[in-house]
Amino acid sequence: MPHGTVAVLATDATFDRAAVLAALAMSDTEEAHLDIHCIGRCHGPSAGAEALAAEALAADGLAAGPIAPAGRPDDRAALARAEALEAALRPVIPRHRRNIAFHPQALRGGSAGAQLASTIRFADWIVAAAPLDPQDRRLQIAGLKAGLLMGGVPVMLVPREGAETAHAPARIAVAWDGSRGALAAVRAALPLLRRAGLVDVIVVDPDIRHGDRSDPGGDLALFLARNGARVEINVLARSRPRIPEVLFRHCCDTAAEAMVMGACGHARPGRALFGTTSRGMLRLSKIPLILSR
Repeated sequence: MPHGTVAVLATDATFDRAAVLAALAMSDTEEAHLDIHCIGRCHGPSAGAEALAAEALAADGLAAGPIAPAGRPDDRAALARAEALEAALRPVIPRHRRNIAFHPQALRGGSAGAQLASTIRFADWIVAAAPLDPQDRRLQIAGLKAGLLMGGVPVMLVPREGAETAHAPARIAVAWDGSRGALAAVRAALPLLRRAGLVDVIVVDPDIRHGDRSDPGGDLALFLARNGARVEINVLARSRPRIPEVLFRHCCDTAAEAMVMGACGHARPGRALFGTTSRGMLRLSKIPLILSR
């Protein structure tokens, strides 16, 4: 009997292949159902350059506003694109797997985020390709926004070249800043953290205003230990100009297999989808990032 649902919002066979492979591994490990939503976007007959321009990201690469095509939307063409995407991804799926379903879907003009939020509202996890590379697209960012902001669903972002998390990884890193998002990500990742050989709680340049400077990360370590995880705390000085660079170097030096962190530590509604630290890690990291808000 499957335990929960892992979802992939696929919009491109090449771009999303790594996400599908990682989702296959996660659904197998967690004995979960896997839903692969193949999205085809409606374009009007005269969309042309305007539709292509709408795909460009905002300056920070993370905005995801309404995606409005020009002209009258063509549902049949969009559904055909979704079905072609399903046909391209099906060969990735092992024939023996029975806990997987494809869902081709035509996405009409308007607010992509609201439509995608309805699609994944009952998912337990979203697995997606990390968005910050030359193939960034607004539709993929809209899917992440739907999961993280509208649905409150934790997300595993995998690098473009792919990276699957082992059933019992040797070392998992947790970037801890005391935020609600970081704690939500830890709670979501507890099954993986319990199986890890070591959970490395990383605190960079702890702030005395948080009131736990004498024991930074101690409360989280106790929480994890009581949940069956083997924990180590590493308090790091900001030896590099930016915190993501400190985290990235530490993960490389310690051979961490994934990192758990908040998507945005102290964001208010309407702010950017990712914070400065998580955005920096998306640009640098070669390991999966487990994010929540």
